[in-house]
Amino acid sequence: MLSKVKHSATRAARKAGMVSAGALCVLVGAGFLTGAAWIFLATAYDTLIAASVIGAAYAGIGLLLVGLAGSDEPEHRPAPEPDPKAAPASADAPPLLQAFLFGLQAGASSDRR
Repeated sequence: MLSKVKHSATRAARKAGMVSAGALCVLVGAGFLTGAAWIFLATAYDTLIAASVIGAAYAGIGLLLVGLAGSDEPEHRPAPEPDPKAAPASADAPPLLQAFLFGLQAGASSDRR
């Protein structure tokens, strides 16, 4: 029992570390791309246009993310599984169907890990 908790904690810590490192890399990359965009736009046009384009891009991305975060998604609930014990295995059923229902019932009642 304790080993499962340790394994779960280790996996969660590893995942958190990877996500943090990935987010840091994305932020550093965004900084360098912003600098490159600034240099390109300031050279091609003017510093005022460069600032306007980069500011509008960040504002647009921010508004898009706020809009996505505020949207309510319907909760997806899995459909309830039919009770295999409730399925009647009539004498009229073909042997293949009876075997399938027997296997379905055996699988549902087995101890799953």
